[in-house]
Amino acid sequence: MNIRFLIAWLALGLLAAGGCAEGPKVVTDFDPSAKFSAFRTFAFSGMMDRGYETGPSDHSPLRGRIKQMVYEQLAAKGVRQVNVEDRSDLLVHIFFGVKDKERTERTDIVPGYLGPRSVTIYDYQDGDWVPRSGVATYEDHEGALIVDLAESSKKKLVWRAVIRAVLGDNLEENFKLADKGIAEAFKAYPAAK
Repeated sequence: MNIRFLIAWLALGLLAAGGCAEGPKVVTDFDPSAKFSAFRTFAFSGMMDRGYETGPSDHSPLRGRIKQMVYEQLAAKGVRQVNVEDRSDLLVHIFFGVKDKERTERTDIVPGYLGPRSVTIYDYQDGDWVPRSGVATYEDHEGALIVDLAESSKKKLVWRAVIRAVLGDNLEENFKLADKGIAEAFKAYPAAK
């Protein structure tokens, strides 16, 4: 076989494998009429998560770590945290949750010399060869995190980030996904004019 062909095949395989890693999907939106340069302070406000009222002093470890990530991003933008009683310029609302999501994938596709080919794969069951279905089903857990910034004087939403990612079993890896998503979202925070 030609060595160039083998190198190209290996490079394509590595690119395809690298492309399978799912990072957070981030979508942001903001009110273009808001004067972001006027926002100097923020406070975490009371939140509603799935109908459960939590106050600004909610001390759950999960919420605390997410608040810390948001705090670091806002502080890097020059916005400092104050108590909610101090009438901040921005109120920060955090919503998060996890839902089960079923994913199906074809398993009967194999790479071929001229492109992917569908093949029939057989399994030996009860003394006979039977074709596989060609479809595998996986159960994923999709996490969603929403960060809202509202102008406190007008009680008006001025910026929103929605961050979604498929979560794994490792809590620290999930927090890394959240941190990466929050950092990416705040890159879209409008610069002061």
